[in-house]
Amino acid sequence: MTSFALTLGCALLAFSPSLSVLLLFAYSKAQLVIIVTTASFFQLLSCLLSALLHLPFKSLSLGAQDIFIIIPTSVLSQAFARCAFVHCYHKVEAVIQKSIRRHEVQNRRSSQSQSDQNGTGNQSDDDEPTESEQLQLELNDASSGIAAGVGFAFFHTVMLYGTLLASENSRMGTLYQDSCTIMPSIFNSAIMAFFFGIMDIIWVLMTFYGMRRIQLSKTNVIGNTSYISSGDTNVNRNNNSNVNSPTSYSRNEQQASNEQLWTVQRDNTGGKAILVLVVLTHFAAAFATIPNQTMALN
Repeated sequence: MTSFALTLGCALLAFSPSLSVLLLFAYSKAQLVIIVTTASFFQLLSCLLSALLHLPFKSLSLGAQDIFIIIPTSVLSQAFARCAFVHCYHKVEAVIQKSIRRHEVQNRRSSQSQSDQNGTGNQSDDDEPTESEQLQLELNDASSGIAAGVGFAFFHTVMLYGTLLASENSRMGTLYQDSCTIMPSIFNSAIMAFFFGIMDIIWVLMTFYGMRRIQLSKTNVIGNTSYISSGDTNVNRNNNSNVNSPTSYSRNEQQASNEQLWTVQRDNTGGKAILVLVVLTHFAAAFATIPNQTMALN
């Protein structure tokens, strides 16, 4: 039976990226916790999709070569799940932004009519952030991407490492692999789960970025959209006082262009290039684990 100290240490190592970010960043905000939970559900859906894609090849009895079927189906399923999650996030975000904007317009009209009745004029403070801007500061692509990455990383670690961690608590001894005899398999796999947890967060952030570029290229609008990218939180600040002003649109577009310093290419091609990069790096990371499973060093 594996010692308790080794099991606990390996479990903390494997789950430390997702649990650390969850407790230090996402746990304090209910919106981010909802995103973490939803992202975890999409990760489970990717596992289901990967299993369904693998079913037609199960009867081929490929042996060790079966891993060349498992890895592509798993990688593509997870990439599809990430894109689907971000797409759903954008849909929900647009509905929320539209609702908040409608509420802001009603409040401005009510405040204006009350000021006219009192004869005091409009004394609202233009520098005070609106509800839309406050929401964008709390829930933008960066924060939502990290929270979603935590959800994907946590359940990816559970599926990748949970079974081995549970089996090591049995009384059958400590498992060693032929490909790595210098350390227990539970520690070897914990290292891989640790790095995959970090990469999952990065891949989800890159997916948010790529999907936003594709979305903005399709709408071809910046100043009057109902949703703004994480680097564009101040795009619509000047639209509150005069929504239909062309000068306001041009000023917002220039401001958004100056703030988006980290873009690869602000169009559909740039967004797709980021998504392709995510898939390629995921393939590289997954195939890098093949020697650990199939190659004996002694």
